[in-house]
Amino acid sequence: MRMLLIALAIISFAGAAVANPPIDEVQNGLCLELKVDGVTKACNNDMLLKDDGKGSLDFITGFTGERGAKKTVVDFELTQTSDLENSYGYALRIRGIKLMTYDDNTSISPYPATGICFMVKPNPVRAGNKNIRQDIVMMCTANISDSNAKIRKIDWKFVH
Repeated sequence: MRMLLIALAIISFAGAAVANPPIDEVQNGLCLELKVDGVTKACNNDMLLKDDGKGSLDFITGFTGERGAKKTVVDFELTQTSDLENSYGYALRIRGIKLMTYDDNTSISPYPATGICFMVKPNPVRAGNKNIRQDIVMMCTANISDSNAKIRKIDWKFVH
């Protein structure tokens, strides 16, 4: 009985060790491109990264439309799956999109969406004895499947 309890304690400790720590932080970087239904939009050079540590992530950024239009916030709701991870990075499944007018929490519109985001891990390159930092690159393509949505497709490329 004692060995069983020790084995269970070791298994529970090992399971907790592989979980990602939760993250809720702004990542400064450079928006390389944001297209809404094929039209390029001016986008933020920062994004909010939220990770619950259990496989659910959000990439939240913003973009502006025509001159004088209010800024739109887009939340890519993602799911991390082990079958889409390799030594170069992660591919995250898009499970939904939330759109909101900046500074107006009452305007949140959630939509079902499909697509994928790639998050390329930084792998340091050696120059002599020195590691050179490489940037993390994210690329997302989301197809909104709700016929009532004003937007059908969002493509986003970001580096930080």
